[in-house]
Amino acid sequence: MNEIKMKSLKYFHINNVKFNYVLEFQSNHKNDYWKHNAPLIEYCETIGVNIPHYCYHKNLSISGNCRMCLVELKNSPKPIVSCAMSAKSCLNNSEVFTNSPLVKKARENVLEFLLLNHPLDCPICDQGGECDLQDQSLYFVITKKRFYNFKRVVTDKNIGPIVKTVMTRCIHCTRCVRFAAEVAGTEDLGMFGRGLDSEIGTYVTKTFQSELSGNIIDLCPVGALTSKPYPFVSRSWELKHVSSIDFSDAFAENTQIYLKNNKVVKVNPGYNPSSNTTNWISDKTRFAFDGMFSPERILTNFVKSGTKEVQTLNSWQTLLNEVMLTLYFQDHLNKHFLITNNLYFVFDSNISLEVLNLLSMFSKKYSFVKLRKSENSSQNVDLESDFIANSSKNMTESLEKSTVCLLVGLNSRYESSSLNVKLRKRALGGNFKVFSIGSSLDLTFPVSNVGLSIDTLKSIAEGNHFFLLELSSSKSMIFASSSLLQRKDGISVQKLLKTISNKSLSPLSNTSNLNVINSSLNETGANYLNNFKPFTEADLNSSCGVYFLNTASQSSNLKKIVNLKLLNYLDSSDSLPKFCFEQNNGSLPYASNPGSTAYNVYNYVNLPNSTFFETKGTYLNGEGCFKKSVKIVPTNQQTKDDWQILRKVFENSKKINFSNNYKDSSLLSFNSKSFQKFKSFNDFLTVATSNLTAKTVTDYLNSSTGYNVVPVKTLNGSKSKLSNTKLKIWINDFYVGGKDPYSKQSSTMIKCSRNFRTNKHTFSHIN
Repeated sequence: MNEIKMKSLKYFHINNVKFNYVLEFQSNHKNDYWKHNAPLIEYCETIGVNIPHYCYHKNLSISGNCRMCLVELKNSPKPIVSCAMSAKSCLNNSEVFTNSPLVKKARENVLEFLLLNHPLDCPICDQGGECDLQDQSLYFVITKKRFYNFKRVVTDKNIGPIVKTVMTRCIHCTRCVRFAAEVAGTEDLGMFGRGLDSEIGTYVTKTFQSELSGNIIDLCPVGALTSKPYPFVSRSWELKHVSSIDFSDAFAENTQIYLKNNKVVKVNPGYNPSSNTTNWISDKTRFAFDGMFSPERILTNFVKSGTKEVQTLNSWQTLLNEVMLTLYFQDHLNKHFLITNNLYFVFDSNISLEVLNLLSMFSKKYSFVKLRKSENSSQNVDLESDFIANSSKNMTESLEKSTVCLLVGLNSRYESSSLNVKLRKRALGGNFKVFSIGSSLDLTFPVSNVGLSIDTLKSIAEGNHFFLLELSSSKSMIFASSSLLQRKDGISVQKLLKTISNKSLSPLSNTSNLNVINSSLNETGANYLNNFKPFTEADLNSSCGVYFLNTASQSSNLKKIVNLKLLNYLDSSDSLPKFCFEQNNGSLPYASNPGSTAYNVYNYVNLPNSTFFETKGTYLNGEGCFKKSVKIVPTNQQTKDDWQILRKVFENSKKINFSNNYKDSSLLSFNSKSFQKFKSFNDFLTVATSNLTAKTVTDYLNSSTGYNVVPVKTLNGSKSKLSNTKLKIWINDFYVGGKDPYSKQSSTMIKCSRNFRTNKHTFSHIN
């Protein structure tokens, strides 16, 4: 340790164990410095002395109202509350006892009062096995009571479709109240009444509307607040848990998935090593997983060819042959009749890096195979700043150093709830101003709006706006929504953002202060690999078929193009055959009714694939960090992983002599050596390319080339013009909006959305 001050030997005792005061508190060591103002209960936990508590939580303010954490301090006339006293003030040449007879008697009395009105319904309580009150009752062996009056009964509150309340069990720890006020920023919960009539609930009859409302289930130390969507499912000792990541957010926060009989029953926050804390997760992360296992999900392999009826196929090989016939037919037309109609693979940004690589292999092998993103996007690919949150490699530290924040067309509450929590914490910490350009929003913290349209952004970039002085005179951070790049003038908007970033950036800074916040899980990874073009109406008109791969059916781009144009896909009998392949978990509307002739395609093939929890993959999140998902539940016998389906098609295609052969040297689009943290990627590619020549695999693994980024035109060479339009928020419903493929099929999210729209909550954007 560095610079230990040896003025006098100070020491303290905890349970007759001697600790050196100098080593613990006077050191300038980084890991020990936080202990100066740490509560006594937190410090005791670090040295292995656990103190029971109910109201205390290290991520919330101190209330000190449960009195269960009482300890004995030498020369103190009575026990002290360890959560409300700093460790430094208590441990100065003193002795602390956490297991003395006085402490034991005091805690027994507190526990007796807590159990006075508590119902004896542990056998039917969802908190059984995880209840702190139950654990302490067992420890102190509370078998009788001295008070035999009536038990208080409190009416249950309806606070929404997420949280089930049994308020008679409530012990008034106020964790939920403090969370709503301090973290969620929605002060809907509070305590009213006095004495025996005290209750926790909403002041008026309303629901607790917050995108973080599910976290109060974890915070409640008893069974007063439990999960409403899945009551009476299991006990804690029946569950096993697996670490995974969030599928609904580009930051891919760590989560804990709980299973019973190989079925997902619960999702809880995971531990975040970077901040040494447990994450607050959104309601979508916590409850939208039931959309993966929706009863409407189609798991049947079927083919619809011409005017024939739908054929159910039991063999995957037969199903894949239908795809191969399409590729062969189109290649035959290209070779002998010089007729080139492209086959478009339309995918979303939630697919893994492994699948993206296989798609790149397809496009290199067949000239008529084109890759397209489902959503519209127009951007100038720059690996450093154009599509990544540059400051978020250590977001907490970056926010602590900054004093000004600018949000451009971003609803952080909807698009990234984890980021919004960090912004709120920093804003309430002081010396931090938040400004926004776009629609006025309730982000749960003070925000000053400096403009509504793109003209404001242009004025700042040109130096004609007063706000540029605010940005350049302070340590600033800029957060922009990736939806800005989906505008027709997206490249120009991107140029403006980079100009503002350069003008507001300190000359001593090594990194950009521009952070692009993506909404899809692997949108950053897709941009790293290639600048994929969006699917357009011209693509549909020039295509021989479309291959949908995990696309979001409600994407504005696809909804406009596919749902309107595909209805009249074939207008004449002499036109070329059209093909439609679906690899979408059976979740798209036109897959739900395969026998319908609404989509008049000649050949329709359904390829049921696995969901997020049924497969493993690697993703590049919005911070530029690799995140890895694991296989949590067994794959359905009727489905296959995305990479398995594509690899099989690729392997089968080598049996046919195509005219558009590729060169081995250009087979793969990027080098595996660039993925230092991507341990399993080499193994996967070895399997995926098992039918290729040994020379090709060796050349690939030994190559030194980096990412294959397709060069695009800069702003100076483009014809993109700015349109003076209002920067509207692209998502107006947190629960069923967004780009993840499962929320729209989740019954829980649909209920939350209905409740949200019924109550007309204030955090919808103001026009």
